[in-house]
Amino acid sequence: MYNHQNVTLRGFHWEVSSLTFNLNAATTKDDIGKAVSLDTAAPNTVKLAADGETIIGRLASFEDRTVEGSKVGAVELQFANTLPIKAASGVAVGSTVVGAGGGEVKPAAAPNHAENYVVEIIGTNAVVIKV
Repeated sequence: MYNHQNVTLRGFHWEVSSLTFNLNAATTKDDIGKAVSLDTAAPNTVKLAADGETIIGRLASFEDRTVEGSKVGAVELQFANTLPIKAASGVAVGSTVVGAGGGEVKPAAAPNHAENYVVEIIGTNAVVIKV
C-alpha cells in the first residue's frame, strides 16, 4: 500500500531520449505504455516487443496518420516507468526483462542490467529502469 512517505521511480523520462518512430501497422493508441522493439521490416519502425525480443523503449504517444500513409509515435529510449507484465511470468525486483509478446515483458534468461532492471512491481506492471 502506498502513502505519501513511500518512494517510487514510476513516471520518470528524459526528453532528450524520446524520439519519434514509425509504428508497425498493427499498433494502436491502446498500446501506449507498452514495450517496443525494432521492426526490421521497415526503416525507423518499431513494433510491440515480441517473445524474447530486446526492448528498445516504451511507447509514449501514438498518432494515426493513416491518411498520410503512416502511424507514428514517440518512443522513450531511456525511462523509469511501468511496463505490463505477462501473467505468471515471474518478473521480480532485480530482474532484467525482455519482450513477452504484445508489448508485455517477462524475465530475461540471464539478467543484464546494462539493458534494464526492475525496481518495483505494482499490480500487473513492473517499474523498469532503462538508461
